[in-house]
Amino acid sequence: KRPIPVPRRLRKAFRLIERVFRCFAGVIAKYHCNYCQEDITGVRVKCAECPDFDLCLQCFSCGAEMGAHKNRHGYQLIDCGNFPIFQAPCNWKAKEELVLLEAIEQYGFGNWEDVSQCLPARSCEEVQEHYNNHYIEGNIGRATWSKEVPTQIKDHTVPEGGPLSPSLSTPVATVDITSTEQQELGYMPCRDDYEREYDNEAESLISQLSMGGPDEDDLEVALKLAQVDMYSRRLRERMRRKGLARDYRLLEQFCHAGRPASKASPVSRSKKPAREADKELQEKMRIFSQFQSATEHEQLLENLEREKELKARIKELLRYRRNGITKLDECSEFDVARHRREKRKEVKKKSAPASSVHKKPISTASKKYEEKGGVDTTLSEQGDTREDSKEATDITSLPGYELLSDKERKLCQSIGISPACYITFKTVVLKDQAQRQKGSTAKFRYLAGMDRSHCRRILNHFANSGWISAT
Repeated sequence: KRPIPVPRRLRKAFRLIERVFRCFAGVIAKYHCNYCQEDITGVRVKCAECPDFDLCLQCFSCGAEMGAHKNRHGYQLIDCGNFPIFQAPCNWKAKEELVLLEAIEQYGFGNWEDVSQCLPARSCEEVQEHYNNHYIEGNIGRATWSKEVPTQIKDHTVPEGGPLSPSLSTPVATVDITSTEQQELGYMPCRDDYEREYDNEAESLISQLSMGGPDEDDLEVALKLAQVDMYSRRLRERMRRKGLARDYRLLEQFCHAGRPASKASPVSRSKKPAREADKELQEKMRIFSQFQSATEHEQLLENLEREKELKARIKELLRYRRNGITKLDECSEFDVARHRREKRKEVKKKSAPASSVHKKPISTASKKYEEKGGVDTTLSEQGDTREDSKEATDITSLPGYELLSDKERKLCQSIGISPACYITFKTVVLKDQAQRQKGSTAKFRYLAGMDRSHCRRILNHFANSGWISAT
């Protein structure tokens, strides 16, 4: 096993322990018999007259003599590490303590399994407990480790709201495709990578590139740096394309094209243009999608549609103002009168000979009506001049058509009223509904000149939509 590095403060503890054992150097140090040259592991006999002369018990019992040493010299019996250093109940011998410290220095602090192998009589748990109790939590540890240990840990986390804060990073959106489709496309969603990336050969520019040669001059270094710059630009283009595909969910749209999209799928919830003009606008603005996110691009299209609607509404209000109309009620009466007049003209054209019939758009009739000015005198008549013609009029070109929902468009098309007239009637009815909610008992007002059956159909639509009460 790889040894664990000993901390700096443990090294200081080792130095202190070495000083303690140095006091017992004559006892714990390894000795050998001067006569038989064998290592002395137990009790040894030290000559009191000859300097540095030691004998083992076997040679001493035989009365060995060597050189100036005689068997009649005085002697001392010395125990070589078989005594305990720490007080009871510790039963560790001095030589075991020495082996323990040497093993920890060799194998590292915490590697108790390897340390215990150097002490066959001790288990791994015993070695760990003995070292912690006597060398860390005991007197040696208290003398070595200061009470106020300065922390060595430095906080590298970014504060909240910083440039690299995790709270500001947006997680990558999951791609709603099956595992089979992922394998067919070679797409790895967890890494957001492909088996074959865009410009897959870009890495060939730097695959064989090496720098730092002894014979390189400035020209070669500049050439290699240019290659690295070329590679980084191609890599940025690859990341840009991957970001566009992820942001606009191109993978999901490609996979869902051949199967019905689920209701929960974000692709199925995406807004689709309802008219040909909206489709043309999206096609024209598609080139700008590479410079915007999907949300920004969708917001841009919505703003352009809203601008178009506001321009149409402003144009309609200017037409009312040119005819001297300044109130919404008058606008509805004006639209109803114009619509009835246009229907009478259509009926007359159909009843006339085929040679004299010339179909003209509604806008032409409205312009002639504007040139006359004022409001038709038939506005005072209340629903008694119902038209014989039941054919629906094309209202797609009339102002305010963009402001209606699909159901409202079908309703206006079926009963043959203009979108502006419908919007005016809707405004009046909703105002009456607000008054009724405040306690008023007034009934809904019908616009002058508007067929009551048409008004009832519109009121039924409002009631079904939940805008007014059914009573």
